[in-house]
Amino acid sequence: MQKYVGAECPYCHKPIGANDEVTVCPQCGAPYHRECAKKAGGCVLTDLHEKGQQWTRVSRPAASEIDGRAALRCSRCGSMNPPGSKVCEICGTPLDNATPEPEDEPWNRPNWQNPPENGTGGPTNGPGQFSGNQPPFGAGGPYGQQGGYGGPFQMPFDPFVNPMGGLDPEEELDGVKAKDAAAFVHQNTPYFLPKFKAFFRRIGDKAGRVFTWNWSAFIFDAYYLFYRKMYGLGAAVLVLSVVLSIPSLILYFENMLTMMNGEGMLLKALGLSAGRLQTLYSLANFLSLVMKLLLATLFNRAYAAHTVRSVKKLRKEIPDDSKYYNTLAKQGGVSAIGVLIAFAVTAAASVVSSGIFLSLTGMI
Repeated sequence: MQKYVGAECPYCHKPIGANDEVTVCPQCGAPYHRECAKKAGGCVLTDLHEKGQQWTRVSRPAASEIDGRAALRCSRCGSMNPPGSKVCEICGTPLDNATPEPEDEPWNRPNWQNPPENGTGGPTNGPGQFSGNQPPFGAGGPYGQQGGYGGPFQMPFDPFVNPMGGLDPEEELDGVKAKDAAAFVHQNTPYFLPKFKAFFRRIGDKAGRVFTWNWSAFIFDAYYLFYRKMYGLGAAVLVLSVVLSIPSLILYFENMLTMMNGEGMLLKALGLSAGRLQTLYSLANFLSLVMKLLLATLFNRAYAAHTVRSVKKLRKEIPDDSKYYNTLAKQGGVSAIGVLIAFAVTAAASVVSSGIFLSLTGMI
């Protein structure tokens, strides 16, 4: 088996070593690591079998030798992207881990995206295949080391979830291509894109939908706006949230001082009666609930408008496609730092309010 030393195993795409146990396909002559042959359950080079061709030794170039001119396949949606792309033009997934693929590789055949019809993750056993069934879908196979149909050396994607949410990548949403909107949204595109389409679709003289529910916006309000990089609206909602929290802070400090001194001093310092404070507290809670309900029902619409407006602006400013899609991914998506900033602002407002209340009572 020395003649196979250094050859690439068609299953794991790693070279066969001098001390490796080798299993050879009896039909096409392709060599496999013995363990890879067991995992594959059959020869993965079925295109050679169909054409009646024999395996020929092909050496994969070293990473340093890849010039980047080959197309890049997205590990999430399987789309081919232009050379040099940093993110997928269809779903916005980063392509930093993608490996250019030669045209003669087995995973580059035309039907690579179509799962086999027999439900076993590969064709039924036949001449030239090892004994045993093919691995089930997602357990590894000829289309990717880690299962699924995402291509070699890439993380698997879920073929049952269309990252475009069922939209055609070239379909326009208020003058913006769906694939551009997906690259900007980046996270949770199957949820957002169909809603964007419903908002901008017109049937005759009737406009599209306006209201949809978003639980994240309802629960996290301003923090979710910052997470989605809608900083202007997020700042306005955050300020309103801080203002509406003042009655509850006053009530908290009044109760705390009553427990400490036997009598509350903050209401007297502010010139408020207990009844008026309770009214303000109830009104603030009611307005907070109304604000959350409005955010939950209008967020998706506002986010659609924000996405379309941002994409149109970038497309106008950046004619180069590669730079354009890179900028889309950078300016869109989500921001954990934005959430931390919102938390920091809320904490700072609470500290400042506490200091003011304590100074009014003469405690500091």
